[in-house]
Amino acid sequence: MNDEHDSAFDSVTSWIVAALGLLVLVLVWGVIFTFTVYSQALGDAFGLSSLRLSSIFSITTAAFYIAGGTIGILIARVPLRPVVATAGAVFGVAIGLLQISSSYLGLAVVFGLLGTAGGTMFVIVISLVPQWFEQYEGRAMGITMAGNGLGIFVLPPVWVWLLERTGIREAFVVVGGATVLVILVAAVVYRRPPELRAQGTAPVDVAWLRSNLTDGRFVSSLVGFALLWSWYFLLSADLVGILTTGGISRAVAATAFGIVGGVSVVARVASGEFADRIGMRVTLAVGTLLAAVGMVVLPWTGTEPLMYVLLVTFGIGLGAIAPLFSPIIIERFGPANATAIVGVFTVAEAATAFLVPIGLNLLLGVTNGYVVPLLTVGGLTLLGAGLFYRGTAPKTSPQL
Repeated sequence: MNDEHDSAFDSVTSWIVAALGLLVLVLVWGVIFTFTVYSQALGDAFGLSSLRLSSIFSITTAAFYIAGGTIGILIARVPLRPVVATAGAVFGVAIGLLQISSSYLGLAVVFGLLGTAGGTMFVIVISLVPQWFEQYEGRAMGITMAGNGLGIFVLPPVWVWLLERTGIREAFVVVGGATVLVILVAAVVYRRPPELRAQGTAPVDVAWLRSNLTDGRFVSSLVGFALLWSWYFLLSADLVGILTTGGISRAVAATAFGIVGGVSVVARVASGEFADRIGMRVTLAVGTLLAAVGMVVLPWTGTEPLMYVLLVTFGIGLGAIAPLFSPIIIERFGPANATAIVGVFTVAEAATAFLVPIGLNLLLGVTNGYVVPLLTVGGLTLLGAGLFYRGTAPKTSPQL
C-alpha cells in the first residue's frame, strides 16, 4: 500500500479498515454473545449444571471487558499488527483447546481466552476506525458498530444449522475458524494512520493514568460513561422478567431483546449520518435520553403495542450510543493513545455490567417490585448522560 495515498483520512484504506472492523465485530459478537444459542449443546457435551454453564458465560464477559480493556491500555505504544495477529492466534488456540478439553476447568480456560481475544479486538476496532476518518467519522463508526447487532442476528441460525448436523466442537471449528481468518486478514491491514505514527504517543504509565484520573473532565466522562450504560445491562439481565411481570407472555417477551438489537443495527448507521450533521455528542445524548425515558415507562408496560414502542425506543438509543462513544472520547482526550483511552472506558463499562444485575436483585428484594429499580436506573442513565456530555465538551468550552 502507498503511504502517501493512505495518509489521507476518509481514504480507500480508511474504508477497508472500517469494513474489516464490521466483519470482526459480526464474528466476535456471533461467537461470544450468542452463548444462549449453543449453551445447551455445550452443557450436554461437557455434562455441566446450569450454574456452571452460566458461570462460563460470566467468565467470558468478564474477560471480554476487563482483560480486553486492560490490554487496550497496555498496547497503546505497541504496533497494532502483531497485537491483532496475536489475538487471532489466541482465538485459534482456544478453538484447538476446545477440541481436546473435557472438564469444566478446561472449558473455563477456553472461554476465558475467547473473551480476552475478543475484547482485545473490540477495543482495537472501536479505537482505530475513528482515527482513520474526519469528514465521515460518524458514518464509518455507525457502519462498523452495526457488526454487533448483525452478529447476534446472523450467527444464531448458523449455530442452529451446524448443531443440527454436527457437535459443538465441530461447530466451533467452523465459526471460530472463520473468526480467526478474518482477524488474521485484519492483522495484515491494521495500523495507525501515518500521521499518528509520525507524532508518536505519550507514555502510558502510572503518571499518564494519574494525570487523567485527576482531570475533572476525564473523571466526569468516565463515570458518566459507566452510568449511561445502566439501562442496557439491566435489560440484558432481566428484560423477560420485567415484561412477564407486567403481563406480557413469556413467549413474546423472549423475543424482546433481539428486537432491540435488530432495531439498533439500522439505528447505528442512521445515527452516524445524524452525527456527521448535528454532532456526535448531541446525537449520543439524545439516544441516551430516549433510553432513560424508556426505563421510566417500562414498569407500566402491560400491552404488546406499548412494549414494541419501547423496544424500538431502546433500539434507537442503543444505536446512538454504541457507535459514537469511542470517537467522542478519542476526539476529546486525544488520538495519540486511543487504545489506552478506550481501554480505560471499557473497564469502567465492565463495572456497570457487574454491578447493575446485583443492584437490581437487591432493590427487588427490598421493594418487591420493578418500579423502584427501573426508575433508579432511568435516573442513573440520565445522570450518566449529563456527566458524559459535560466531560467530553471541547477544551475551549468553559467549565460548568
